[in-house]
Amino acid sequence: MPYPRAHYYVLVVIAVIAAGFWPSYFGAWDAAPWQFHAHGIAASLWVIMVFAQSWTAHHRQLPLHRAIGKASLFLFPFLIGGLAAIIDVTAKGFVANADPVRQMFGGSFLIGMAVAMAAYVTVYYRALKYRRKVWTHAGYMLTTPLILFESPFGRILNMFMPGLIIAGIADLGRIMTAILWSMALELLFIALVWWKCREKASPFLVAGGFIVAQMVTMGLMGDLPVLKMLLAALGQVPSIAVWGTGFAIGALTSWAGWKAGLRTPRPAEEAPQPA
Repeated sequence: MPYPRAHYYVLVVIAVIAAGFWPSYFGAWDAAPWQFHAHGIAASLWVIMVFAQSWTAHHRQLPLHRAIGKASLFLFPFLIGGLAAIIDVTAKGFVANADPVRQMFGGSFLIGMAVAMAAYVTVYYRALKYRRKVWTHAGYMLTTPLILFESPFGRILNMFMPGLIIAGIADLGRIMTAILWSMALELLFIALVWWKCREKASPFLVAGGFIVAQMVTMGLMGDLPVLKMLLAALGQVPSIAVWGTGFAIGALTSWAGWKAGLRTPRPAEEAPQPA
């Protein structure tokens, strides 16, 4: 099986998510808005699911592996809906003008989250489409925790890394610096995987392309007026409509990916034609 130690890598991502989001989410559960729960619960379950898939594959528990894979079809719409919910809470906070972080980085967060949604839709669709090609399927599934990595790791850098620690409002600019460094670390990881596995690791290059797109757009285009206009417009849309749009995109991806990966019957398997 490919990537025999992948479940340990996913455990590291789980630990980073727990540490990075503890102060603002897990440790403040009761005070978190519903949008945080929509994203936090779905994303946490998703990473645990990827860990379980990797573990079952390498312990020859293939029936359980397939059952978990089929369950991901139903979880994926909630994952994309949760990302849309974060876009919603960002837009609502931007319109309310009550959060200096969203005022400063609202445009960057919006475009970064949109690229992340596009990345998830792409890699999960391809994981389903090529689910009978073991290296390709495993690679695409294992890129999904990597896309989640930058946000919690950036928060850890802002808490502990000298030069990036946020001690007050004057340090808020370090948020984007930490995010960009986290993405650079993701790209380094992808480069190491590619160096070891070469063409078998092509799914990681696809994910790397989206990460580069995030770095460029978030780092250079966050202040575009069109993004602020879009934030203002989204801030007026009912929250359930924003979440529902993401859910629908995720559901369509699950359906399309599953259909694309169905085995094409061979000529001998086709029904005989009448004489």
